Amino acid sequence: MTAEQISRRSFLILGGSAVLLAATACAPGTTSPPSPAATPPPAAAPTTAQQLIGAGTFFVAHRGSGDNWPEHTLTAYTNALKAGAEAIEVSVCSTSDGVLVCHHDLSGARVLGIDAKISELTWADLERAQVDARVWLGPETPLEPVSRLDTVLAALDDDTIVFIEDKQGTNAKALLDLLDAQPRAQERFVWKQWAPAQQVKAAKERGYQAWGYFDEAEIDRVDEFGSTFDILGVPVSMTDASISVVVSAGRPVMAWEVRYHDDVDRLSSLGVSGMMCANIPYLIGDVAAQDDAFASGRRAAGDLPSQLEQAGWNAQPAFVPERAAVRIQRVGDASYLMGSLAQPGKTLEKLDITLRWPDSVPAEGSVGVTFGLTGDAPGGEGARGMADGYDLHVYTDGAMALIERRDGTVGRTVAEGEIDPPRAGEPISFTVNAGGQETSVEMASGKRVLAAASLPASGPWVRLFKSYAEGTAVEFSGVRSSLA
Repeated sequence: MTAEQISRRSFLILGGSAVLLAATACAPGTTSPPSPAATPPPAAAPTTAQQLIGAGTFFVAHRGSGDNWPEHTLTAYTNALKAGAEAIEVSVCSTSDGVLVCHHDLSGARVLGIDAKISELTWADLERAQVDARVWLGPETPLEPVSRLDTVLAALDDDTIVFIEDKQGTNAKALLDLLDAQPRAQERFVWKQWAPAQQVKAAKERGYQAWGYFDEAEIDRVDEFGSTFDILGVPVSMTDASISVVVSAGRPVMAWEVRYHDDVDRLSSLGVSGMMCANIPYLIGDVAAQDDAFASGRRAAGDLPSQLEQAGWNAQPAFVPERAAVRIQRVGDASYLMGSLAQPGKTLEKLDITLRWPDSVPAEGSVGVTFGLTGDAPGGEGARGMADGYDLHVYTDGAMALIERRDGTVGRTVAEGEIDPPRAGEPISFTVNAGGQETSVEMASGKRVLAAASLPASGPWVRLFKSYAEGTAVEFSGVRSSLA
């Protein structure tokens, strides 16, 4: 049996068996371990939409977890499932010659570099194209072929749960005909659509579960949608009050687009059970990296720019692999979440970092790191997060300051120091010691430039930031985190 032929359930079972076999292999003369029969079997993964929806909190890979792999490609779908997604979300468009392809936008401009509607292109046109997510995921991200829907469905295991949407709104019959031909179709496919649209009737007539999503503008139609759909969908940006109204309709609720641990905590507290995630490995994984991944030229899972909602893919800073650095060059305040170095429930003990202005030093302003953040949500004063933590500023004249943050708002100055005025191209390397009896900053030379009495226990999250109006570039490298 090949790896491709092992289903998710078989993988879990075989993986569990491998662990048991490894545990029972004893060296000669050692005592045998307890019988494997005493170890409870792993919980079976949901294999039907009904099981998934009723299983409490569940995670669906939005666009195949598009913050991690080129969206809506077979590579993204398979990697998201391997990373622990319990289902995937697939958007579908049709070419002019009737081929159903996995693609979100009505146009090919953003990901294919083809400024034309998908409905006006033939499959031959798309077969020559490639999904290019390098501006979002990093310059070393491989280009991927456009995925035909029939090819994707043939590659998926028969127990893979799929939320599927006709993005053009004109392909319901063709799409449903293709789904009907798949194994266990009505058990594992969920029809997805904008709630006020009408295609759901055809899907329900064929026996499919349906998920209807809507915005604040349709909040007064919750009861109507609740009688039509098996699951209701809300955007993460919807207010707490409105989400509570939707939850009170009595249907399971799934939110999109979930990117942060703070999102999961907030939504769960409001009664939302489904998390449609763009960042599956970050939200499900439980192991933090120690070092940044800048040298790879690919964005690590959990690393995300601020201003994402406003600027989309253009919010992503540039990678500079030859210097193992990331370059922030946006106009105005900006930050970069280093979620790959964090793990919920941990605290930051030590952080190493190098920064430099590669081209010129601005006349005024600062760059630095916000550390010890107790949450990972974006926003807040200076675009440096909504949580408690500490801003460490390196000013353009060489002054340094450690400033307290509370609920995303800048507070009192905790400590101040000074280094030689920065010069263009020269690196500034320092270590933040956040554990122990005091919080201090030491330069690479060993010189201590500032220290404060023991501060309240800090969280694990870190944001790199620039704080000045102009777009002068700053580069960060050598970011290394130690947690406790």
